[in-house]
Amino acid sequence: MISIFENISGPVHVLVSRSFDSNIAFLKCENHKVLIDTGTGIYHSSLERDLNQLGTEMSDITDIVLTHCHIDHIGGVLPILDSASPQIHLHRSEAERINAGDMSQTLGDTFGVDMPRLRIDGILDEGDILEFGDISLDVLSTPGHSSGSICLNIEDLGILITGDTLFAGGSFGRVDFPDGDAKKLVESLKRISEMNFATAIPGHMNVIRHNTKGSARQSYEMAKMMFRV
Repeated sequence: MISIFENISGPVHVLVSRSFDSNIAFLKCENHKVLIDTGTGIYHSSLERDLNQLGTEMSDITDIVLTHCHIDHIGGVLPILDSASPQIHLHRSEAERINAGDMSQTLGDTFGVDMPRLRIDGILDEGDILEFGDISLDVLSTPGHSSGSICLNIEDLGILITGDTLFAGGSFGRVDFPDGDAKKLVESLKRISEMNFATAIPGHMNVIRHNTKGSARQSYEMAKMMFRV
């Protein structure tokens, strides 16, 4: 898999996946090296190589922020822990179950992956602010695709990281997993459609750079029509 991180703005880079893996965002701040989502871990060596091209070693990673805990976003945490000791951040509704030893929300069993227990120390709630150097990430609870799905708003840079809630082309996350909720997804998409941001970094597919508000509105309208809510 040939991929390299693309600089979006300032310290924000993104690695767009061409496989089942999630996209991975990387924040290269002065004293923090932050991954937002980690993929499945299948392409860990490629991720390490791509970070090296940005002058970062895997052992430099200080924090991992997960937009939700599905295996294609959280699976890559495991090999990272072999060489680094990052603080892992996840929304409370999923983090507390993982910390209690319940890994079912990762969907590892669904995809034939044995997902060992993890410890989540960064418990996130709506309205929390993650500060990494000069970069602040506002945590928005956007359930629907999963109970603990979040978006991360970097308001100063006009960037919204949407996880699997919002995709390009009027698309959005599926809700047919055990903790999916169509009504909540539509509500989350409505919330996003009313926000102002210049760039959206979704959990899969391409970065949304043009007419972002129109694209978000399209996703909301499509979901509302599909789920009739």
